[in-house]
Amino acid sequence: MKKFFLFAVAMFAAVSVNARVITLDLSTATEMAYTGCSAEFAVADGALNVTYTAGGWEWAGVEMALDNLSEVSNISFDYKGDGTSVVIYVYLRDDQGARWTKGNYWPNLASTSFVEISEFMPDELLWDAAEYAFGDHPFTSIGFIANPGDPTTGSFALKNVKITVPGEDTGVENVNANVKAVKMVRNGQLVIIRDGKTFNAIGAEMK
Repeated sequence: MKKFFLFAVAMFAAVSVNARVITLDLSTATEMAYTGCSAEFAVADGALNVTYTAGGWEWAGVEMALDNLSEVSNISFDYKGDGTSVVIYVYLRDDQGARWTKGNYWPNLASTSFVEISEFMPDELLWDAAEYAFGDHPFTSIGFIANPGDPTTGSFALKNVKITVPGEDTGVENVNANVKAVKMVRNGQLVIIRDGKTFNAIGAEMK
């Protein structure tokens, strides 16, 4: 049991040491809007400032491209709004076009000062349908869209948008604090991904 515990501790340490953090270039943002809606945006003082117009329960905002990321272990960002009670959805889009967001999580544009979101991981589909699980297809973009309940013209801003991905793998046989791995939650269970294999929290391989 002690060996299993040390294995898990070493794997968790490896995640924090070897994970790669990608800071997105805000100037690469592109418009992402529902039919008849629109968004304009520009970078100033290190923040991406977005002005949108959207109908009731329609949406508008921005997407930024990702390089076909096969795995994502965390998303972090800072955001603020214009003081309106409007939900902003954050999602990852995969190469099949499906968007994935975090369930029961609705950041609100009522905050007029930047709010830091240090941990965010999608776990369900956003308005789309898919016959596969989150993470089965690589991710090609990240999106931030405002979704007002009534026709609205408003604004929000983003900065420090970062995505954490696993580092390079070197094999599971020689586990120590320098070995590269990534932990994530799948179907409500904490798992460790290493060298293409999946392990549970005590180090047992999952088939």
